[in-house]
Amino acid sequence: MLRSAFTYTFIYYMLIFGPLFVSCAAGQKTNSGEQQAPTEDAQLKQEIATYLSLGWENYKNKQYDRAIEQFKKVLELDPKNEKAYKFLSDAYLRHPDTTFVDSALALYKDGISKFPQNAYFYAGLGYVYQKIGMNLSMLADSTADSATAAHLRQQAEQLEDMALQNFVSAFLLNDKDAISATNAATILLRKGLRDSAVVWFEKSAEIDSNQVIVWEALSLLYEIRNNYEKAAISYGHLHRLKPEEPENLLKMGQYLAKSGKFIEANEILDKYIAANPDDYRGYQYKGLALNAVGNTKDALEQFKKAESLFCKSVKLMCDIANVYREMKQYAKAESYIARAKELDRGYGYIYIIEGEIQQQRAMDMLPESGELNMEVKCQFIVATKLFQKALSDPAWSTLARAKIDYLKPYLPTKEEIAAYKHMTGKSCGD
Repeated sequence: MLRSAFTYTFIYYMLIFGPLFVSCAAGQKTNSGEQQAPTEDAQLKQEIATYLSLGWENYKNKQYDRAIEQFKKVLELDPKNEKAYKFLSDAYLRHPDTTFVDSALALYKDGISKFPQNAYFYAGLGYVYQKIGMNLSMLADSTADSATAAHLRQQAEQLEDMALQNFVSAFLLNDKDAISATNAATILLRKGLRDSAVVWFEKSAEIDSNQVIVWEALSLLYEIRNNYEKAAISYGHLHRLKPEEPENLLKMGQYLAKSGKFIEANEILDKYIAANPDDYRGYQYKGLALNAVGNTKDALEQFKKAESLFCKSVKLMCDIANVYREMKQYAKAESYIARAKELDRGYGYIYIIEGEIQQQRAMDMLPESGELNMEVKCQFIVATKLFQKALSDPAWSTLARAKIDYLKPYLPTKEEIAAYKHMTGKSCGD
C-alpha cells in the first residue's frame, strides 16, 4: 500500500540506529582506554534497534508472523515506538490470514491516539475501512436475500465514508501524500461526486505525475465534462507513461484538435500516423483538424485515406459528407449520408449533417437583399425536422437542440404557411 513510505522510514531508521551497531556492540571505553560495559539505556536502545532490524528483514521477505513477533517485542520495550507501530500495523494488514485485518484496524486506531499528528496512521486506517467496505459490498452482490444485501451495502457505504474521512485527514496532515489523495478521489468517484473527484485526482497528480490510474480517471472525467484541453494533457501523460499503447497518442491529438490547438494536433497525429499507418482513425482525426481551420481540400484527402482503410465507420461517412457540404457539393454529401444510414440509421450525427445540408441550401436561396422569403423559411422547416431526428441519440441531442433553437425564430408561422400554400399550391417544409 505505502511501499515508498516504508522505504523512506527504513532509510531514516538506518541513519539513526546504524551507528549503534558499531558503538554499542563493543561497549564504551574510558579515557584510559579501558572498556566499560554498556549502560542500561544503551543496552535498551541496542535491543530495540536489533528487533526493529530483524522485524524489517522479515517484513521485506513477507515472513509476517516473524515480523509481527519482532515488532511486538519492540513495543514491549518501548510502548511509544512510532516505527514499530507503523511496521506492525502494516504487517497485520499484509498478512495472508485475513482475520489479522482486525488487529491492523485496532493498531491504526491506537496509533492515531498516540501519534495524532502522524498522517501515516490515518491513511492506514482509511485503507482498512476501504478494504472491509469493498469486501462487504462484494458479499452483498452475492447475497440472494435482498434485505441482507441492503444491510451489507449500508454497512459498506458507512465504512467507505469513514475511509474517506481518514484519507482526507491524512492529506491535511501531509500534503505530499499522493496516495491518500488518490484514494479519496476514488471513493468520491464511486459515490458519483465527479467534480469533487476531479479536485482530489488533480491534487494527487500535482504531487506525483507518474500515476497511471490517476491520469486514466482524469481522462475519463475530462471527456465527460467536455474539457478538451485538459483531456489532451491527461492523454499526453498517459502516452508518456504507457508509450506502448498508441490509443493515448491518438486521443491526445483528437482532443488537441477539439480544444482548438490544430497545429499541435496535426503534429501529434502525424506521429501517430507514422507509427500506425494502417489505422484509419489517425487520418480521420487529422482530417477533422484540417477542416477546422478551413483546409477542406487537405481534410478531404485525409478522410479519403481513412475511407480506403475502413469504410464501415458511420462517423467517418458523416465527416466526409460534412466536408462535401462545406464545398457545396451537395449530391456527393447526400451520397455519403445515405451510406451512413446503411451503417447505423439511429446515429444522431447523420441527421445533424443532413439538416445542415438543407439549412445551407436554404441560405443559398437568399436574395441579394438578404430577406428571408417563404422559400427559405420552408427549407428551414425541412432542416429543423432533420435536427429533431437527432434528439433521440443522447450523444448528439445537445447539439441538435442548439441547431433547432437557432432556427426557431426564422421559421414561418402557421398563418404564413397557410397563405403560402393557398397562393402557390405548394406545401411548406414537407
